[in-house]
Amino acid sequence: MMADGGPDLSLVRHLKSRGRWDEARLRLEVWLNADPENPRLLYEMALVLDNQGREEEAIAYYQQALAGDLDQMHRVDAMLGLGSSLRAVGRVHESYQVLADATSQYPNHLALKVFFAFTLERMGNHGDALTELLDVILESGRSDSLDLYRAAIQYARDHRHDGKLPREQI
Repeated sequence: MMADGGPDLSLVRHLKSRGRWDEARLRLEVWLNADPENPRLLYEMALVLDNQGREEEAIAYYQQALAGDLDQMHRVDAMLGLGSSLRAVGRVHESYQVLADATSQYPNHLALKVFFAFTLERMGNHGDALTELLDVILESGRSDSLDLYRAAIQYARDHRHDGKLPREQI
């Protein structure tokens, strides 16, 4: 048990790190039977199901976790997981809504922007998907080769549609 009386999730982390997803799921099922509205347990179950390729099942757990009092650290990851799972099962418009909301709440979360780009691409919105990915590159990439072209990449991102891309900027 944890200090707050909840289950000690170190066992689940250990099982997941060893790829023992079924065992982690079974342990979480036991704990959820005793505490079915625990947002952290619901979130952990969603992660396990998601990693097992059971996205359709994971969606309900993500939604329940987010409806509860899930802490901020896990909330953004649950939103990312929910949006990703919705996209994976073909519910791209719902994925878009979740990830657009998440990126507005957590504008500096780079992985979230990448998953939002995946959804935009799936919707056929390739330009906005590319913009999201360019933002991630500009915000996260630190290398001599990238730094050399950072201004050109920013210019290209900002002027892709206005016909003002001089040849030397590309």
